[in-house]
Amino acid sequence: MGGKMFFDAHVHSLCNESGGFIVGLMGAPYFDGTLDNESVLKLHNPDKNYFAFYYVACDEINKIVNHKYVKIHPRREKYSPDAVINFISLNQPKCVMIDTLNEPYWSPNDYWHIAMTFPDITFIFPHSGGYLINDFIKICHFQKNVWIDFALTHTNLGKFGDTENGLNYINDAIKYALNSPFKNRVLMSSDYPFFSQEDVVNYYTKLRKLDLLNDNFINLIKVIK
Repeated sequence: MGGKMFFDAHVHSLCNESGGFIVGLMGAPYFDGTLDNESVLKLHNPDKNYFAFYYVACDEINKIVNHKYVKIHPRREKYSPDAVINFISLNQPKCVMIDTLNEPYWSPNDYWHIAMTFPDITFIFPHSGGYLINDFIKICHFQKNVWIDFALTHTNLGKFGDTENGLNYINDAIKYALNSPFKNRVLMSSDYPFFSQEDVVNYYTKLRKLDLLNDNFINLIKVIK
């Protein structure tokens, strides 16, 4: 990618990043090219800026899993917000990634309540809610332990700023976040291999925000190591 150095905070297999958050994906449906928990954990190497996020299946939500970094996926696993709160209380992870593409199940307030319940734990809300992006930007603005990214949202909904084919309010919200008081808690994420990592890197390069997002990733891993 033209020699650009970048970190990707949401990948399901390795690509061209210089480090990132590798997220396990379990259960159905299975997608070719994605890694399961066992494979992701083998790639965990904080010294090289790679962190494995363990995917919590529905039958594990009441158990101790002994992982510092976990991925919660409410839409796939159908657990309740209260079950997730109990899981976090039981496990006390360092960083919790909660998928926000969860219509028609949870509401944005469910996510906010969880983050408020554990102010000393770092939360990442991938996708920033998709169509509900403004709600999750609001959460990130007020809740200092929350970080957001725009994986899928910038690709499928915003169409990378395309004013004819993308949703303008999505693109406006992304630009606002990148220049906002909480711009230091925004991450670059591609959701590779579902989407082109190169396209995402080029998008943020054109916005002149790639350096900011790289710095944000480095600052976040200092918090969660």
